[in-house]
Formats: sequence, C-alpha cells, structure tokens
Amino acid sequence: MGFCECTAKFALFAFNLICALLGLVIIAFSVVTNIHGKPFKDMLSGQITLVTIILIVVGVLVFCIAFLGCCGAIRESHCMLTTYAVILSTLLVVQFAIGITAFVYRNKIEDSLNSVINQTFENDKAVDIVDEIQMDLQCCGLDGPIWYKSVNLPSSCCGRTKGKTCFIIEAYIGGCHDKIIDLVQSSLKLLGAIAIGISVIELICVIFAFCLSSSFKRW
Repeated sequence: MGFCECTAKFALFAFNLICALLGLVIIAFSVVTNIHGKPFKDMLSGQITLVTIILIVVGVLVFCIAFLGCCGAIRESHCMLTTYAVILSTLLVVQFAIGITAFVYRNKIEDSLNSVINQTFENDKAVDIVDEIQMDLQCCGLDGPIWYKSVNLPSSCCGRTKGKTCFIIEAYIGGCHDKIIDLVQSSLKLLGAIAIGISVIELICVIFAFCLSSSFKRW
C-alpha cells in the first residue's frame, strides 16, 4: 500500500469516526427533546414525537453507515467499501432532496406553526398546555400580558403554581409566540449546522471510499 492509499485509509476511518459521533449527538438531542418537550408535543398533537423518532432513525443510520465505513477502511475490504460508498451516496441524495423540500415549503411550515400556536392559546381546553409553556419559556400570553386583557393573569405568567395570584405588573413581559418561534428556529439552526457538517464529511468519505475500493480491488 502506497503513502496516498494509507493516508486515505486513515482519513476515511477518522471521518467516519466523526460521523458516528455526530450520529450519536443527533440521537441524544432527539431523545432529550422528546423527554423534555412535553408541552410542545401536546400543542403539536404529537408531531414533535414523530419528528424526534425520524431524527433518531437518521442518527442510527448515520452511526451504522459510519461504522461500516470504519470497518471497510481498517479491513481494506473492497466489497464493504463499495457497499458503504453506494449507501452513503444514496443517503446524500436523500438528504439533499429533504433540504430542498424544506427550503421550498419553509413559509408553509412557518404558517402552520403560527396557526397551531394561535389555536392552542385560544383554546379553553388547552389551559394546562399553555401554563406549561408559559412556565418553561417564562412568557405570558401570545404577545405579552396585555393579551389576556386583564390585570389578574394566570399564575404561570409569574412562574407560580396554580391557585396563586399573578398581577400584570409582576408578569413576564415577553409573549410566548415569539419565544416559541425563536426556540424552534434555534433548534433548526443547530440541526441544520449538524446536517451540513455531516454532509460535507459524507461527500469526502464517498470520494475516499470509491478511490480506496478501486485500489484494494487491484491488489
């Protein structure tokens, strides 16, 4: 094995190790979101649960594919590396398609989220969900305490348990609508940054894998 092949082999192993770790990060992020995002799961009728399950599946796939790449590089297996490169190429195309779709329909997604937030706060049966959101995000009403049109507000607007008094001068100033949107956007930016990082590494890995696979086949 020449110097270039040896360098590519260990570079492929290192890149796949990073991908495997990023896959575990996605899984951990999804599990934590699913556990601690109860009020938002209730507000979105379980849609967050579906999203986190999808992300967990993606994280597991990334980890397994990266593990296959590590094994193929270390064992210098033409078959394993070719399989790995084909699977990874397919995954890259799917990721690209999902990214384009999300970008094209981003306005519809935002409109749907706005509609769900408004409906939740205006629904008298969703008082418990609203209380949890106001407590967790330290906000009050859709756009601030004045949204309630009263000086006597829900106790959650002051971070207090039910039954305790909360006056408008003591309440959280910020509205929940903007805070929910900010939370969603920051989470999406984090996931987007991770996805871009993984995609760049995957592209490099595909190139290395095909080169090494051809090299190993000749030996």
